[in-house]
Amino acid sequence: MSQRGMKKYLPFSSLTEQATYLEKMMYEKNKQPRPRISTEQAEKINRILLQDIDKELHIKFYLDGYFYYYDGKIDFLDTKNKIIVIGEYEIPFKDIIDIESPNVFDEIC
Repeated sequence: MSQRGMKKYLPFSSLTEQATYLEKMMYEKNKQPRPRISTEQAEKINRILLQDIDKELHIKFYLDGYFYYYDGKIDFLDTKNKIIVIGEYEIPFKDIIDIESPNVFDEIC
């Protein structure tokens, strides 16, 4: 018998509405709570944003229950609205979890 006409049984993807619901349920289930940052961490983020804005940075930020990472330069720092602009994305200061400036030792050596 040819397997060409047979379809593989996929129990959870029999209905498209069910698959969409399951994806949404898994997305919600895997969310992480927003971490609290210390005063020292907030001061470090502020210092790096003010001093190293034109350098390559490693940024960790929180968005809708998930952590995201960005390596590169910040396009614009909007202190009035408290956001950083990276390409077409706007990240509020309150969502920034950590910033590292990888070129710290280049200036010392």
